[in-house]
Amino acid sequence: MEIFAIMFVGLIVLLMLGVPVAFAMIASSAAVLAYTRGFAEIPLEMIAQRTLYGVNSFTLLAIPAFLLIGRLMNSAGISDRVFDVARCAVGHLKGGLGHVNVLASMLFAGMSGSAVADAGGLGAVEIKAMEDDGFPTDFSAAVTASSATIGPIIPPSIPAVIYGALANASIAAIFLGSILPGLFMGAGLMVMVAVISHRRGYPTRARATMAEFTRALSRGLLPMLTPVIILVGILSGLFTPTEASVVALLYCMIISFCVYRSITLREFVQILRDTAIDTSVLLLIIAGSALYSWILARYQVTALVADFLLATVSDPMLLLLLLSLFILLIGLFIDSVPALFLLTPLLVPVVVQYGIDPVHFGVLMIFNLMIGLITPPVGTVLFAIQKITDLPFNTLVRATLPFYIPLVAVLIVITLFPSIVMFLPNLLLK
Repeated sequence: MEIFAIMFVGLIVLLMLGVPVAFAMIASSAAVLAYTRGFAEIPLEMIAQRTLYGVNSFTLLAIPAFLLIGRLMNSAGISDRVFDVARCAVGHLKGGLGHVNVLASMLFAGMSGSAVADAGGLGAVEIKAMEDDGFPTDFSAAVTASSATIGPIIPPSIPAVIYGALANASIAAIFLGSILPGLFMGAGLMVMVAVISHRRGYPTRARATMAEFTRALSRGLLPMLTPVIILVGILSGLFTPTEASVVALLYCMIISFCVYRSITLREFVQILRDTAIDTSVLLLIIAGSALYSWILARYQVTALVADFLLATVSDPMLLLLLLSLFILLIGLFIDSVPALFLLTPLLVPVVVQYGIDPVHFGVLMIFNLMIGLITPPVGTVLFAIQKITDLPFNTLVRATLPFYIPLVAVLIVITLFPSIVMFLPNLLLK
């Protein structure tokens, strides 16, 4: 129990004090070694080996590729093209550009794989268009923040790659298992947009003509083929998820440089520099989490947690509900990526003992953490949207509150009905 307190409580304290995630994981792991062996006997060589082993993974090569894809899409003017397609498709519904906002995020999710990339790139376009159409800024910002959480759900997804690597689960299965929950998220948010728009009398656009829709689709079709290339390539066996990320990146570079010609060489160098920085941060966290996971296994912390839960909770469904609540609480204080590194090695061995499929649990964990991205005090997407709109943080949070309802409702549904998540993986991979 003392080791669990040092590892988990100690890590939370370090994070709340502002210690970077990677160093907090390494420090809490080293504290356990100092507690059990003595400070003078900490095996520094072993710490170095375990951290290096954490990033020595072919699967993790997908992370910089997806990060680079997201930045290319934002810089190449893809956001405007995707938004135009969504506007022609659903702009005539009650709530007009509110629905467009959600659909555009669903389409962009298949390219960026990141909620913050969605909020920072497409979000500025969405909010400005809604404001120009007569929507209040707080409502526009709330819809944008909520719909951005779809980004890491609909594949490709950077959190799915990270979870798959940490849990030794099929990334292809997680990609497929996330599709229906992502579509349910979008549908639920659009229902809420319609309800609020009816109550407040928000504007509706005229239905787009077939010529307008065809023109918008022709402008936005090429980037929207990116997720199709990834999924078809994986399912056909042409390439692995890691290889798929590189193929998709090559495709995005071709349309950005050769078709649209919207990125200069200087801009591309800056994109590479920013992607390298983001990748370095993630890989450092992965290195620290590898040591953290090894300590958890070495001192049988996960076994102790599993034994405790087995003695107190017998129903797997009740366990999932309790773990969802626990992950939601963690997501209030820790960003999604660090939370994945913290919770995956601790919880996956436990749920496996209950007969819960790690693919189903992975989708649930990512979904929970996406809700955390729009929940204070550490709501990364909220801060990204606030930077765009200059709204007071409290105003933005109040405007976002109604959109928790469809998100939590979908979370409960996919928790109680695992077949929703497992339907496509079972159909296409077995």
